Amino acid sequence: MSEFTEITINGVPIFPAEVITGNVFFVDSGTGSNDNPGTKDLPFATIDHAIGHCTDGNGDYIYVYPGHTETIAAAGGITCDVAGVSIIGLGNGNARPTVTWSATASSWLITAANVLIKNIITTISIDEVVSMFAVSAAGVTFDAVDFKPYASGQAIQFLLTTNAADQLTIKNCKHNQTAAAAANQVWIDLVGTDHTRIINNTIWITAKAATASICISGSTAVIQCEIVGNRIAWLGATITEVIKLATGSTGIISDNRVAGGAAVLLAAAITGDACYMFENYVTNTAAASGILGPGADTVT
Repeated sequence: MSEFTEITINGVPIFPAEVITGNVFFVDSGTGSNDNPGTKDLPFATIDHAIGHCTDGNGDYIYVYPGHTETIAAAGGITCDVAGVSIIGLGNGNARPTVTWSATASSWLITAANVLIKNIITTISIDEVVSMFAVSAAGVTFDAVDFKPYASGQAIQFLLTTNAADQLTIKNCKHNQTAAAAANQVWIDLVGTDHTRIINNTIWITAKAATASICISGSTAVIQCEIVGNRIAWLGATITEVIKLATGSTGIISDNRVAGGAAVLLAAAITGDACYMFENYVTNTAAASGILGPGADTVT
C-alpha cells in the first residue's frame, strides 16, 4: 500500500507525506486483523505480519496504534528481516504500544539492515527471559524503546549483537528492573561491533550479584564506539564493573553518570581500553556526589 497524502491521527500529522517514498502500514491489536490490507482504517493485527508485507530497501513505515499489545512467545516471534523498515509506536507514556516476551527463549530478531524501532514499551511475563533483542545487521536504531519490570520475574539481557551489527544506535531509552535475575546479567552485549552509539539512556537495574554482571559490555573489541550521556544505576552486591569494553576497543566514553553497589570501585566501574574518557562520574554510595572515573589524566 502506498500513501501519498498526509496521514493524521486525531488530527495530528504523523509524517509529512512528501518525504515518504515507501509503503505505509498500520497495526492495531484492538481493531486490526491480519486479513486486512493494513491501512489506517483497516490495520493489521501484528507487527510481525506487517513486516512481511514490506519491501526490502524501500523505506517502508509501520505505524503501531496507541494501546496496541503484542506477545512474543518464541525465538524470532517478531523478526525484522526486511531492510530499511521503520516501526514507530504512536501515543505517549503508558498509552504507547506494548510488546511482551512470554517465554524464556522469546526473542525479537533483527536480521536486516537499517531498521528503526521507536517509541514502544517492552516487558516480560515470565521469569529469566534469556535475551530480548538479537541484532545481526548494520544500521539498526532503537529510539525510546523502554523496558518496564515484571513483578514476578526478571529479564537477563535486553540486547545481544553479532559482529555484523555495525552502526547500531541505542538512544533515549528508559529501562527499569528492581529485582535481580538468577543468572549473571549482561544487559547490552556488543560483540565486535563498529561505530556503535549508546547515547542518552536511563538504565536502573538491580542485577545479579556477581562480578560477571555488566550493564554495557563489549565482550569482543568494539571500534570507534560512542557511549555518551547515559545515566546508569547498576545495583547489586559484589558487582565491580558497569561499563566494560574488551581489550582493543576504541571510541569515546563521555558524560555518563554511573551508580553501583558498594563493591563498585572508581578504577573499575568504567573500563574501555583505548577509548577516550571525558567527564564520567561514578558513585557507590547513595546521597553522595560522584567523582571522576577513571581518574583524571596526568598530561602536562
